[in-house]
Amino acid sequence: MVFDLDHTLIRYDSFAWFNLYVLWRWWRMSLALLASPVVALLWISTRTRLHAVSTLVWCGTVGMDEHELHRRMDGYVAKAFDDPRAGAWVCQGAIQELLRHQREGARIVVATGSVAQLAERMCLKMGIVGVEVVGSTLQRWRNGWIADRHCFGLSKVSMLRERGLDQWDVVYTDSAADLPLLTRGTRRYLVNPTAHNRKKILAHLGADLEVVEWL
Repeated sequence: MVFDLDHTLIRYDSFAWFNLYVLWRWWRMSLALLASPVVALLWISTRTRLHAVSTLVWCGTVGMDEHELHRRMDGYVAKAFDDPRAGAWVCQGAIQELLRHQREGARIVVATGSVAQLAERMCLKMGIVGVEVVGSTLQRWRNGWIADRHCFGLSKVSMLRERGLDQWDVVYTDSAADLPLLTRGTRRYLVNPTAHNRKKILAHLGADLEVVEWL
């Protein structure tokens, strides 16, 4: 079975906040501000939006080797989950459901648009062990890092198939971007959806899913 991460197991966009964390240096923020007109232009079209993200990722990571990038991921996860407010950022209902399935012997895959190494660290910090994580990847470019593969939409299905998952019985997600994932599941759960996502998914799938509102 497949669980989304952002806005499903946790209540926010993990990689967006990580990128803000690494950008939070005066010279990196200055670099991002200089690049902002280009980012804004690239963001307009869905075909170039990933390049907009890559630009900001590069501003946040230029000068980092792989070891430093992973060290920053460790620092971000420690800071995020040691914060007294961290409990409000975790969807305990979804976590408990995942752990219940795991106790029953299910194969659990967390499939996320976030970077896989970051998602793995977050899962461990939340006490989720022994699950597979399929996520986006980064690649080196001009002494920094940019987006490589984005685990999103149909690409998420393709990346799951590369792991030997051609079908899955249960899907938990909040997002209409996961419609390709949902349509291939036999039991579908929409977790704490926004009104927009709920409307779009119900328009495609009708009543053939369960909407859950978990704390």
